[in-house]
Amino acid sequence: MMNLEQYLYHLERSHLYVSVDDTKQAKKECLEAVKILNTIAKESKDFPHLKTLSQFTINYYDTIGKEPKSVSDKLTWISSKITPDNFFPPIIDFDSGVNSNHGMFVDTSSAFDDPDKVLRQLPKEETEYEPRDVLNWNNNLNDLTNLYQDILPNCSFVSSFLAIVDNNIPIIEIISPHAKSSKYKVILRFNGTARSVTIDSRLPTLPNKRNLIIKSSTDPDLYWPALIEKAYLKIMGKGYVFSGSNMANDAYLLSGWLPQIIKIVNGKLPNSIAELWELKSQGKVILGIGTGSLSKKLSSQLHLITEHDYMIEKYNKEDRSIVVKNPWLDQKTQRLINIKDFTYFRFLYVNWKPEAITCQQNFLYDVKPYSFNQPQFTITNIEESWLLLERHLPEAQQWMDINIFDTEHKVISPTQYPKHLSVETNNRLQLVKLKPGIFTIVISSNKPGKFTLTSFGGKFTKLKYKHQHFETVDGDWNCQTNGGNWAMSTYIDNPQYDVVVTEPTDLVVGMYGTGQINFHVFHSDKKLGQRLRKFDKTKLENYQNYNLSFQLQKYRLSPGIYKLVASEYERGQGDFQLVFNSNNPVAVTKIPQSLGLFTSKTSYNWENTNRYKFYFETTNYNSQISFRINYFSDDSQDYELQNNYRPAIRASIFHSRTKQPIQINEDFDDCLYGIYVDELLHEPDEYILLIERFEIGYGRCSVEIGCNYKVLVKAG
Repeated sequence: MMNLEQYLYHLERSHLYVSVDDTKQAKKECLEAVKILNTIAKESKDFPHLKTLSQFTINYYDTIGKEPKSVSDKLTWISSKITPDNFFPPIIDFDSGVNSNHGMFVDTSSAFDDPDKVLRQLPKEETEYEPRDVLNWNNNLNDLTNLYQDILPNCSFVSSFLAIVDNNIPIIEIISPHAKSSKYKVILRFNGTARSVTIDSRLPTLPNKRNLIIKSSTDPDLYWPALIEKAYLKIMGKGYVFSGSNMANDAYLLSGWLPQIIKIVNGKLPNSIAELWELKSQGKVILGIGTGSLSKKLSSQLHLITEHDYMIEKYNKEDRSIVVKNPWLDQKTQRLINIKDFTYFRFLYVNWKPEAITCQQNFLYDVKPYSFNQPQFTITNIEESWLLLERHLPEAQQWMDINIFDTEHKVISPTQYPKHLSVETNNRLQLVKLKPGIFTIVISSNKPGKFTLTSFGGKFTKLKYKHQHFETVDGDWNCQTNGGNWAMSTYIDNPQYDVVVTEPTDLVVGMYGTGQINFHVFHSDKKLGQRLRKFDKTKLENYQNYNLSFQLQKYRLSPGIYKLVASEYERGQGDFQLVFNSNNPVAVTKIPQSLGLFTSKTSYNWENTNRYKFYFETTNYNSQISFRINYFSDDSQDYELQNNYRPAIRASIFHSRTKQPIQINEDFDDCLYGIYVDELLHEPDEYILLIERFEIGYGRCSVEIGCNYKVLVKAG
């Protein structure tokens, strides 16, 4: 007779194929599941739950390929595979109180040997795996409260188990079947949902009568807790060479109760401890506590174990003392310890009984810079509620950063909106309490991975920018464009952009980059494609100090052409990104860097003179030529500063052969950014650029030439 274990196998894989958009294979697997149900129906019409399973499967088949699955829904199933060798499917609810972890989906008649290599990791060579006939399904409270750990350093798991039992949470219900079998299934909550973990009945044994498994001191034949422990060790990825977790995380895995870790500051329990204990008495929270790093001598004196988690057994309101239960049980340790001094404790662990999940998003995270590139979620809270961020297994050395802003809009920069809360953690799970209101959550991490954000009370709403139109522009500072700040003569060498506004517009501009960065927006009367040549404060639309890594400005702009200059304070080199968000379309175009299609550069020393004739020859008709002339005090650097001495300079153009003036400039100018001469030379010929300074002196004169055709520089 075909069995329901095979039925569930095909049904689960059908869901997995749906998640990778393989509709054909998903339907094929579902039809295999239907065939098994039909065979069972022919052989036994009174088979329990057959009608429920059949109706569910038919309804599910009708949905395959009908509606596209969201990325979040797909990841629920894709996240079932932590490694290529395992599969931890989400629990499927079939209705009528039946789910996929029911004992009827385990074939107890055939032998099962778990091929997963994770659990073959054992701490000692003499350790052996032995199949265990689990016949004792004792759920007696006294025997469960006497569970303890021995060699395996999993105090967080054992303390969580003890605390769950103490809160009368029926933990036995997460394992099935409650019968002799070589295969068991355990429900654990990880990777965004409740999942089924399959294990075999083998448990490790040691020749010296010590234990690698959780045991009961009053019922030595109580093994089903060790099977749950085995499932836990399997998903944690290190088998029986487990190195530790924390009690809040483990209680969440076992029960789904929401994990909160509170730091113990200055050796004092939080002021809310009395309230938490009252909630514990009402069965609404689980409480535990963890020590910090202790020396062997101090551990012996205090009867405490270094970096060890304990369940809180009692709380005394009068002196605010507690009694903790040690998950370790041997001749050297005390089982119950009275604690009045909390100097040596680091964390209080609180697990909250969860309300119903109101919304959930699974998402992929790829490490990208800048806030607007990070995953963001807008949430509306009518009442105070919990928000849980979970990083998916497998475990990694990783941190998560959660920033919550008081806004309904997508966040461009960290300073755009008031910040409600900011949390950085290296824990895999982070619980946040949100007050009523509308918030946008920005999430970042130092490594890529899969994540789940779950709300217990709030509702996710559509994420949108403040304004309708959004554009990003990538740029960089290199050896030619790293002009530095506005007090440097090279400032105008920075990347420049035309920003064209055709109607009154609200505009938000953000900027990200390396170093101390800034951008300036000038109203301009220059044509499109022409670069700014001065820092004219009278035309400046904004002014802000240079800031590390990012900038943000808001504008109300009239129609016109604006020039944006992006700069880094110290002439650093690197990439930057500009972000434009506006209520009306805005055209942003990079302005060419050079003076012309053909460019050259030369320099000479003044040598106590005040005049220099620069000879050049054009080779084509209608040569549009531009000169940029700068003064430098010496040859050691290629820029001048605002407060440095500069002689005033002027320059004119003459015909070399006839000596007739082409362009005469009578005014001297000491502009930091240099003086410019532009001219359209109609005839190909030889010309003179006469450069004059207000008084004789020394220093270097730099001349940059740009033209639409080639220009020949002649000896002076």
